Amino acid sequence: MTHTSNRTVSVERDSRVAYYRVSGSVLAGTVVLMLLGAYTSAIGAGLACPDWPACYGTVVPFLHPEVMAATPYTTLQVFAEWAHRGVASVVGLGIVGTALLAHTRQKRPLVRRTAALAVGLLPVQVLLGGLTVTRDLQPAVVTGHLGVALLILLSLATATVADYTTTA
Repeated sequence: MTHTSNRTVSVERDSRVAYYRVSGSVLAGTVVLMLLGAYTSAIGAGLACPDWPACYGTVVPFLHPEVMAATPYTTLQVFAEWAHRGVASVVGLGIVGTALLAHTRQKRPLVRRTAALAVGLLPVQVLLGGLTVTRDLQPAVVTGHLGVALLILLSLATATVADYTTTA
């Protein structure tokens, strides 16, 4: 093997490791997001931010003492719902980044397709998240929100593991 081909192999390996780190981090973030969503639901905080995408008409309700004083929810409940939305925003950007990296740096069709599927499901998930609030936690909407989250999780897991465990 020549010096040039060694360098090419090294760059490809570094690219795979970088992709795995990003996709693995986004996968872990998705799990955390789902757990936070379950916690939010379990403490009865699914409507602790009664509007969407804002929370009491603001981005950060905790900066408005009058809002917090008037809410029927505890600070923990409002924080859980607000944090779920914030983490969802960060994870959503991570999903888009993962798909872009898969498209530009990965050769494996399974990796590229499953990362693209996660991005394709993202607008559906955002819509269902909003409907969860605006439709007052209708069971079909809440169940759909969880179902799409599971599909995104599966897509990300496949995009991550398929890259790490296969060769070009």
